[in-house]
Amino acid sequence: ETGMDLVVGIVQGGDAVIAIERGQVITPRMELMFEGMGRRSFSYSFTFIPKSEPEAFTVEEIVKHFKMHMMPEFANSWLSGTDGVREMTIPDHFNIRYMHRHKTNTHLNLIHTCALQSMDVDYGAERFTGYADGRPQTTKISLNFTEFNIMSRAHIDQGY
Repeated sequence: ETGMDLVVGIVQGGDAVIAIERGQVITPRMELMFEGMGRRSFSYSFTFIPKSEPEAFTVEEIVKHFKMHMMPEFANSWLSGTDGVREMTIPDHFNIRYMHRHKTNTHLNLIHTCALQSMDVDYGAERFTGYADGRPQTTKISLNFTEFNIMSRAHIDQGY
């Protein structure tokens, strides 16, 4: 231990003794600058365990549906050439609603229009098993949506 380490330890120890005697401690002052809010995100996970090959086909179609609608397209096919300029369309929007008995469930928050930011697909879970044609008997998907709108207190009052 150097002499400086010893001095620092004594000073810190002295501060603690003074704090004990006064019944107050000195806390570091932290300032927080509010720089705005981000967009809300929502994640959903689903496990599909089809009981037959036709149901497995339906699960495959559901996965493909989400994959297709989360991706943009090239706006003009001639722009996707070798000149390095590419323009893409905005991916499809999703309107998510929580339902209860064919009506919007008013006990859960509303969600503004979203984009599907990412999707993870796990075919077969821990151990892959498939039907005779190779379709998996278990498929898990995780979907991550982000709202386009930034929320405020007024939105919360409206149920968002």
